[in-house]
Amino acid sequence: MPIVHYYRATEAAHSLLPSIKEQLSNLGLSTDAERISSIETESCFNVEIEGNLDGKSTERLEWLLAETFAKSGLRLEQTAFGLGGSTGAFSLKVEFGPRMTFTSAFSSNAVSICTACGLTQISRLELSRRYKINASSELSATATTQLKSLLHDRMTEEEYLEPITSFESGAETVPVITVPIMAEGRAALERINTERGLGFDDFDLDYYTDLFKVSARLCGKIPYHQIRKFC
Repeated sequence: MPIVHYYRATEAAHSLLPSIKEQLSNLGLSTDAERISSIETESCFNVEIEGNLDGKSTERLEWLLAETFAKSGLRLEQTAFGLGGSTGAFSLKVEFGPRMTFTSAFSSNAVSICTACGLTQISRLELSRRYKINASSELSATATTQLKSLLHDRMTEEEYLEPITSFESGAETVPVITVPIMAEGRAALERINTERGLGFDDFDLDYYTDLFKVSARLCGKIPYHQIRKFC
């Protein structure tokens, strides 16, 4: 299913630039921080459409997405970043949005609103955030990496290296496995923790070993009417 992109310029938070510069300086990247002169922002609505929208439906969708007091700022397949020119010799453009592997709460609400408005062709609508960092000269690779980590949530979001054309992630479901805690105890948890990168610390390993081995075994020896009270 095709995805269309609607871009809408937004005003960057006043605290964004000084916050970014301060955090880079705290990381020992003061030179890069001094190079940054401004940060521009915009939103991108990534709309997945099943079939085609007629003129009336398109007008209704654009009414939903446009800023109430600046409707002309909504652009189809045209970013606002290139319209005003760069305020520095170098600019870094980055975009972050929800991971492809799940539908965000924003999309669920947006699709529900579209459906209520008769736009039943809209199957998914994700909002991504775009940044244009203007600087006096090119930023170092380390600063670029740190900037990206500061501008998005790495757990729920990912970088869109180019306008997305599909919400397909390419991810494959991993088969369910059994962790033999009853037979191997904590060692089984330690192994799966290392293999899957679960991030369990010593407290977690002790807690889950006790929960699934010691407590579970003890519950099996207690009369049924007492299990709920104990567990």
